[in-house]
Amino acid sequence: MKYLNNNTFNIKYLFFIFLFLLLFLSCKNSTEPLNKEKTYTVNITYIEDAAINAFSPSDFLDIFDDDLSKLTYDILGYKIKYNLKNGMEYDDFYIANRRIINDNAHIFKRDFIDIKNIDNKKLQHYILYSLSNETRANIKKLFGYEYAVPLDIIAKNIAPSYVESILNVWNTPVKNRNQLLDGSKFMIYTALYWRIIAGEFKDSSIVVVNMPLTANYLSMSAKSIADGGFVDRLVLENNNIKPCKSIAVISTYTFLQSNADCETIKNMFAYYIIQTIGMMFPKYDVSDDKHSIMSEVNRFDYFNWYSNIVNFQLKTPYKTIKEYRDNIKNILP
Repeated sequence: MKYLNNNTFNIKYLFFIFLFLLLFLSCKNSTEPLNKEKTYTVNITYIEDAAINAFSPSDFLDIFDDDLSKLTYDILGYKIKYNLKNGMEYDDFYIANRRIINDNAHIFKRDFIDIKNIDNKKLQHYILYSLSNETRANIKKLFGYEYAVPLDIIAKNIAPSYVESILNVWNTPVKNRNQLLDGSKFMIYTALYWRIIAGEFKDSSIVVVNMPLTANYLSMSAKSIADGGFVDRLVLENNNIKPCKSIAVISTYTFLQSNADCETIKNMFAYYIIQTIGMMFPKYDVSDDKHSIMSEVNRFDYFNWYSNIVNFQLKTPYKTIKEYRDNIKNILP
């Protein structure tokens, strides 16, 4: 009987070791660069608010063509086949995914910053919290403040312009509506909404939307604050999506505000897609080197960013990340 108990203990012990190794290998595979000898299909879903400027279907065919696959290979070394999978109106998408938002209402309650109604002091506190997670060097680069200026003073100075910037966009008249923001579906215009929804996609690696995405949530980045409270891209973990176990949500809104001609805008967006693939497949981080495909876009100045890539010798990116910053942590309020 004693031998049987010991044997049972050993079996349980080996079982737990097996589970640990399985988990370890799963995590390891999710962060390692993928095989450059294989050809991977990247499915793309497009979600559009017809009242807002958008790329046309023919524009998408021009962007996601064989030339983009070749350019991706030339720059990153990955064989990517881009597949325009499907498109959907934003209101149909919103209704179809209402359950997901209801199931995650606690995240909105915990993380959402209602800038239309928030007390200014409270907003300053949230901005201060975000700035405190950045280095002083980044604060100076993003906002121009010297090292001696206290963060709470910076937060106090930023708060009014942060609110004004978002409200100006939300209040902009668009086709068939007096303002861009659709009050009954306001959440779909927030980055927080897409941070939640992105985890539910099963096979699309890239989701393109034409809505502006506001960064009004707790732990927003200092860069999104410096960019007027908006983000143009979220890259998040999603273990449902093979092979890269990640998903990108990209907004075309800021691209289509550019003064560049249509062909240049499409080319800029194509290069931005390649940068996004760099974030998803080899897990490259953005870089301060302006002549790298992974260089940071400052204040949505895509033209200058694009010019520094195509008109100079392109530097090879090398720095990688272990996890994406915008993943929502599963912590109950």
